[in-house]
Amino acid sequence: KATITMRYKFISRENNNRLILIYAGWGMDWRVFRHMRRHGYDIIIVWDYRQLTFDWSVVASYDEICLVAWSMGVFAASVTIHEILPRITKSIAVGGTPDPISDTLGIPVEIYRGTAEGLNAGNLRKFHRRMCLDAGHYSAFREVAPRRDISSLRDELYALETHTIFHAPQVCRWDLAIIGRHDRIFPPANQMRAWRDKAPTVITEDAHLPDMQSIIDDYIVDKDTMATRFAAATETYNEASVQVQQKIAQALYKILKNAAAVDALCGDILEIGCGTGTLTRLYADECAPASQIELWDIAHTDAAAYYDNAVSRCCDAEVAIRRRQPRSAYFILSSSTIQWFNSPTSFLEQCARVLLPGGYIAFSTFVRGNLPELLETCPKLDRHLPTANEWRAMLPSALEPLICQPSVVTITMDSTRDVLEHLRRTGVNALAHGTDAVTMARRILRHYPRHEDGSYTLTYYPLIIVARKIDPTIKDLGE
Repeated sequence: KATITMRYKFISRENNNRLILIYAGWGMDWRVFRHMRRHGYDIIIVWDYRQLTFDWSVVASYDEICLVAWSMGVFAASVTIHEILPRITKSIAVGGTPDPISDTLGIPVEIYRGTAEGLNAGNLRKFHRRMCLDAGHYSAFREVAPRRDISSLRDELYALETHTIFHAPQVCRWDLAIIGRHDRIFPPANQMRAWRDKAPTVITEDAHLPDMQSIIDDYIVDKDTMATRFAAATETYNEASVQVQQKIAQALYKILKNAAAVDALCGDILEIGCGTGTLTRLYADECAPASQIELWDIAHTDAAAYYDNAVSRCCDAEVAIRRRQPRSAYFILSSSTIQWFNSPTSFLEQCARVLLPGGYIAFSTFVRGNLPELLETCPKLDRHLPTANEWRAMLPSALEPLICQPSVVTITMDSTRDVLEHLRRTGVNALAHGTDAVTMARRILRHYPRHEDGSYTLTYYPLIIVARKIDPTIKDLGE
């Protein structure tokens, strides 16, 4: 009997205000992912695509939703999530495409139809084995295998083919597409073609069935832990950041003034990730008295207390920016913050909406290869940072790029304990917690690279981008 809606189950529900929404693949149910957890997030599994409808009231209480769609779930998500799009900060496609039945962009048509027409218990086992990388992977899958009857699976296959004819994907942009090099269900070459110019891609050594826990650990930010770590580092942050954050903030402010051709900022200012006020102190005393300054940070801050025209707000900027009035700021500033966001691309789109025409956004971040000494010691800390060109490409069309300037900042320390102390004081290790933090500390103490003179270095690769909101009035006059 056909379902009225797609089915769902919360596998982790702790009354968080953030949600990970997982669209499973064809033939799956919640059992496949039942052990998954991510600190600070509830997790819900959606499956069974015989009908592409859903009661979104079950996720109405969440401020932020991160979407992870696998296999045929990529198509199902792309035609059903429009109602909750304003709350989706990150979207990840895994082993699937928006065109799932296609000789060039998905599963070849004859193979798909042959699977539907010949489906039986034996062929289903073969399909499950093909999903897996090896015998051990298949054995682990069998422990959590879905419990669905063959007739419902066949109906789902036929229904999905019909859906692809009558439902065009409504979501075209994804933050990331993850492609397994050993995928024997969706040919990797077809996935590459499907995502070309539509999403950044990551190639893994996986088969079709992914390690979903690793994916959410690697790509969905543990914001609660991050906030706690940064809050704990507040008292020591200024001392530890003199060599790095002050240099970056000073360069950011100087470059912005040059790009905007001003001696001081004039207009309403929104600063994202103000922290202890390293950047704020540079511009706040110089800006016009009538300028209103709003300071946001995920941890509590008193940075606004020193300025009569400033207010501070403790908030998750990725969520708060979506509620900000359009055309309500002339400057948006952010120093060394947006690399912590789930989706910098979505955030920058929202910044373009919030900026006044002719206004400026100036932010610093870090590029791929940042802290190479740390990555050499603890490769699992890789944050998958974009390159400079990839950061620049994130700017929406409404933002005209003026400056994209990379640089290098290196600090020297006397011991590995000094390295750990710097990381603790600045909150750089905000994503490591519990036993991971202990493991990281041990590896640094034992294996951190040492120079011939006995010193230790930590190398930052900051990037400063300044862009201007296109003023359609000026453009029209020019035409």
